[in-house]
Amino acid sequence: MKRRSLLGLGALGLLGGWALRPSDHGQPHTPYFAALNQLLKRDSAGLPLLVVDLERLDQNAELLTSQLGTQLPLRLAAKSLAATGLLEYLAKKLGTQRFMVFHQPQINQLALNFPQADLLLGKPLPVAAALSFYQQLPSGSSFNPATQLTWLIDSQARLQEYAALASALGQPLQVAFEIDIGMARGGFATPADLGAAMTWLGTTANLLRVRGLMGYDAHIAHTPLWMDQERAFALSAERYRAFISTAASFRELWPQQPLLNGAGSLTYTLHTRFNTPLNEVAAGSALLKPSDFDSEQLSAQQAALWIASPVLKALPGQLPFLEESYQMLQRWNPNREKTYYLYGGQWPATPVSPAGLSYDSLYGRSANQERLTGSAGTGLQVDDWVFLRPQRSEGLLELFNQLYLLRNGRLVGSWSANRA
Repeated sequence: MKRRSLLGLGALGLLGGWALRPSDHGQPHTPYFAALNQLLKRDSAGLPLLVVDLERLDQNAELLTSQLGTQLPLRLAAKSLAATGLLEYLAKKLGTQRFMVFHQPQINQLALNFPQADLLLGKPLPVAAALSFYQQLPSGSSFNPATQLTWLIDSQARLQEYAALASALGQPLQVAFEIDIGMARGGFATPADLGAAMTWLGTTANLLRVRGLMGYDAHIAHTPLWMDQERAFALSAERYRAFISTAASFRELWPQQPLLNGAGSLTYTLHTRFNTPLNEVAAGSALLKPSDFDSEQLSAQQAALWIASPVLKALPGQLPFLEESYQMLQRWNPNREKTYYLYGGQWPATPVSPAGLSYDSLYGRSANQERLTGSAGTGLQVDDWVFLRPQRSEGLLELFNQLYLLRNGRLVGSWSANRA
């Protein structure tokens, strides 16, 4: 082939490749975040913070109430809402004193702040952690664990340990059995296994009182392509009913009004649409809707929680040791035109405003000064704020001292995040 033809093909290839270059995604803040940016520039202390939009939170709570109706009481998952003020606000708005708890210090905290609460463990705890709860419960507390706290039992061995704890304490303990309804999360694997545990319980003098069952099914939201979600739900419900049948055969142990808990933020709506064995559902994250909970089931809920961080540095796009190569990369990708450093970072969150920002995979992440790249189209300057949407609220609220409250475009207060 002639050299001129080769050059022509090469030029066409370059032009074709250039046509495939990334488009400029940079845009200024949307009006919602532009107003919040100005608000924080004027009224904040210049530190990274968590902001909850109370109007959106209210709308999510009202939607949850309308979906559940009167047939399925709600139990709030405290791990996803780990601020006492937030829990108080939602408990009042949603009309519930039922909480699901996952951490021993938080059990003590809820017993103190919600003396009328009904607490159910969401995971089995080592018996030493259960003992710590009783040791840390103030004498004279109006919270009565014998009737207001239900420990979770996932095996006969743990059942025996809690029986020994009740004997050592000289007081009754309520327990619920964790059952495996096909989600491979542990618990009693079969109704026969549950029956063997209840047989042991019935023939052994102890102070344990059976409250009911707990079968978590939120993984149904992640069914593979070859499995129909409605079919997966029906199979899990069928397994749940088999456990209920076995437990109910132990008439002296099984209560007349057992607790039958399950669901989760990703699946509670399935229990409102189809025939469910449950008589209550647990949910928490659906109220704040971090990005891990973007799903068809929660499409009507709105994101209500943001991380906000001020821009410390706004620099030309650059990368150490690879200056010339990086200039070529910038010409190819306009979204690397600018480099921004935030106050703090490495949160489980994604930048959402201004649009077009991303973590710099070539540079790495930092908990001290998070580095983002973007184009000049973002319009960001030093002391502007960047807003990130958390992937989850669980474990996040504890990273910040306060949860700041936004309503009608104004900061109206704050709630202290739990440190338990």
